[in-house]
Amino acid sequence: MADPVETPIGTVTAEHFRPGRVRHQAVVGPKFLYALFNPRDQMHTVSRAFMTFVRDGELPYRRLVVNDHIVDEAATRLKKQASMRNAAAFVTTLDESDLYQFESVSEDVFNEARETFVEWTDLNASFTDFVVASHMNHLEIDHILTYDRHYDAFEVTPLPYHG
Repeated sequence: MADPVETPIGTVTAEHFRPGRVRHQAVVGPKFLYALFNPRDQMHTVSRAFMTFVRDGELPYRRLVVNDHIVDEAATRLKKQASMRNAAAFVTTLDESDLYQFESVSEDVFNEARETFVEWTDLNASFTDFVVASHMNHLEIDHILTYDRHYDAFEVTPLPYHG
């Protein structure tokens, strides 16, 4: 069993990322990826802990799903707020790793997200959040690795669990 990891949000164990039922895939949100590829981010150790737990076989995830909107937001944020080196490492890792699975957003998913975005005026979520939530619904994936509390409003399960 992997050792607990001390992070800015407290001690993190594999249990913080374990789904309620066994799933082999999860969507990886842009803030989670930003933290993973930016060692100066306060949540970097949490993202690294998750990857360690996956690598050590402590968690059931075998596919980490990203889409064009997630990649765009994470890469842009890394380039502008961290460095081009961090952004390049991110996109190179996506290309070379068998763990990450790229799924394009269809026109139907985009249109559904746009409609929901316009209707839900009281939710302070980004358009990307709506696209990701709609895409997750279409892919039938219910877990997302994120530090964005907006996903609590959608029918998805944010990881790490906050308990």
